[in-house]
Amino acid sequence: MARVFLLNPPSPEPVRTPLLSFCHLASALREQGHAVALLDASAPFAPHDAPTIAARIAAFAPDLVGLHLKTLHVQPAYALAKELAAFTLVAGGPHATIVPAETLAHGFRYAIRGEGEDALCELAAMVDGARAATEIAGLSWIERGMVRHNPERPFNTELDRLAPPLAALDLFDPAWYGATQALPPAGLLSSRGCPQACTFCSNDVTGRKFRYRSAGSVAAEVALLRDQFGMPAFSFFDDSFAVGKRRVRELCDAIANLGTVSYWTCTAHPAHLDRDVLADMKRAGCTGVDLGMESADPGMLVRIGKGVTVERVLDVLGWARELELHTVVNLMFGWPDETDSELAATIGFLDRAAHLAGGFNARGVVVPYPGTELYEREHERFGFTNWWLREPPLEYLAFPTSWDPVEIERAYGDDAALGRNFFQHPPHRVAMIRAALAKKASVTMAIQQRRMEHPEVVGVPAAGAR
Repeated sequence: MARVFLLNPPSPEPVRTPLLSFCHLASALREQGHAVALLDASAPFAPHDAPTIAARIAAFAPDLVGLHLKTLHVQPAYALAKELAAFTLVAGGPHATIVPAETLAHGFRYAIRGEGEDALCELAAMVDGARAATEIAGLSWIERGMVRHNPERPFNTELDRLAPPLAALDLFDPAWYGATQALPPAGLLSSRGCPQACTFCSNDVTGRKFRYRSAGSVAAEVALLRDQFGMPAFSFFDDSFAVGKRRVRELCDAIANLGTVSYWTCTAHPAHLDRDVLADMKRAGCTGVDLGMESADPGMLVRIGKGVTVERVLDVLGWARELELHTVVNLMFGWPDETDSELAATIGFLDRAAHLAGGFNARGVVVPYPGTELYEREHERFGFTNWWLREPPLEYLAFPTSWDPVEIERAYGDDAALGRNFFQHPPHRVAMIRAALAKKASVTMAIQQRRMEHPEVVGVPAAGAR
């Protein structure tokens, strides 16, 4: 059997609980009999320097070393890969899925495109001589100095057969996260994929085809988080939780039937939510929903493929308010060709929704990520081709870990993408965006202050579950 070491590279944005994706990968490998070790170097108290990381990997003597690559942090990850040249490196995650040839040019022998559990297990089997590289769907690799791309791997449609992710928690050192005992991930997945076609989202790893686990399997994992780990609150990490009204009802029934309430949050598209769906979620323990809206200008909503109207979002916010569900509305500023009036419409929505919403997202300046329609359509026109390699990394400051007014104001108002100005907005519009970020912070702070002073009116715990 093969020996596989999984590495989440260091990141300026610390990870505070075990990575659910690594739990899935490690459990899948173990289920096939392979030996696994891992290091979450993005955790605040884990080793971050290359020599220590290399020494840990060497001590395990792996056949394969898998790195999770994100676009924002790919430059330091590539620098680390150079320091790990003695090992056989495998790239995975969103960035490797979108630009596999680029990863192979930066020291990786293999790149896995898309969902990684089956492909990584097959690659480990290849190390054992049980499979050929040409047989592994979704694999990009180097053979005799030439880059080869195998056919795409179909998305996994039988999510219930995945190895249980919590079975791999013993591989994570609690001390990496400042804990003294086993720490579970902050949530779980009930589905994969998102059927929407927003122009700013690539979603290449899990795709547009929506797939979901059975209600019973999800409820069993919720019970395990509660009973074995004493975890009364968590988040669903689904790309779009509320797809399928009957599915949501069956899932909520299964969670509600567990008896003791577990509290949870999720992210959902407003078009998938109505009062009945929200009521089902509420009785199953839901306390909050993140809503993707992005713009409050009707024309812009059409151009970015959002598939929702301003009026629908306001309806959802009203239903959620009636049901005492906390909502966070995600808004984005700085779209290509966004006019002053279109931007003003989104800024004005902050006031329109302030009496209904529980808050608004931090940051929010549009970033053209590779693999998105937005990037493919605009990168040549605005001259930001391969910006993640050509320019210094976007230096976002870490989010606060407590509700400190000064830190919250800073987190909302600081957006490194504004200084990059990808779409060459004129100075006056950049100033409008900067003012919009500040207003988003002040409105959210005012909402939170009202909640703390009058919890009986808002009806949602002030701390929130997310």
